[in-house]
Amino acid sequence: MGVTPDHVRVSSRITRAQGPRHPWTTDQATIELPVIVDWVQTDPSTGEEEVRIEARVDLVDNTPEIVEMTLAAPAGLDVAALQCDFRWASPLDVVTGILPELIAAGSDPFAVDLPLTGFPAVAAQPVRRRGTLSDEFLTTIAREYLARGRGYAASLAEEYFVAPRTVVSWVEKARARGLLSASPGRGAAGGRLLAKSEE
Repeated sequence: MGVTPDHVRVSSRITRAQGPRHPWTTDQATIELPVIVDWVQTDPSTGEEEVRIEARVDLVDNTPEIVEMTLAAPAGLDVAALQCDFRWASPLDVVTGILPELIAAGSDPFAVDLPLTGFPAVAAQPVRRRGTLSDEFLTTIAREYLARGRGYAASLAEEYFVAPRTVVSWVEKARARGLLSASPGRGAAGGRLLAKSEE
């Protein structure tokens, strides 16, 4: 849900929340709300939590909404870093985009480490099922491809819950749509974002 320095470890998970259950049905699955989406930053040298954010997502007028968010930081919140590292809408993106996909794929959503980067595009998987990938999504993929270099397909596939070949096809689509330039040579990786993607 953001970009964090190497000296910290961040994880994010979905857990069941206490309280009356409210089923929310999508085209892919029925989801029992409320759930908690957490974002936890720990110090790898001590294993101690530095920041814990928990967002409770429940139904409001038959629509998933963040109804409560708690933040805890024993040593105080670094608000400047947090503003860069955490997108406040990400927990809702997880519930409306990633959670239905995990359930439809037969995965246990409570046992999956959630992606930490690429929001909101990483949660836009239902758009893919309708047969259309948005320019915003493909631009995000193109940026990550250029930033990660070799091994991009495997790392992005893990974050987006798809096969590496699917990630490669997204890069190919970004090139075909004029969002990413051609590679510098046959079989070579790389390129640059084109003006259309920066508008």
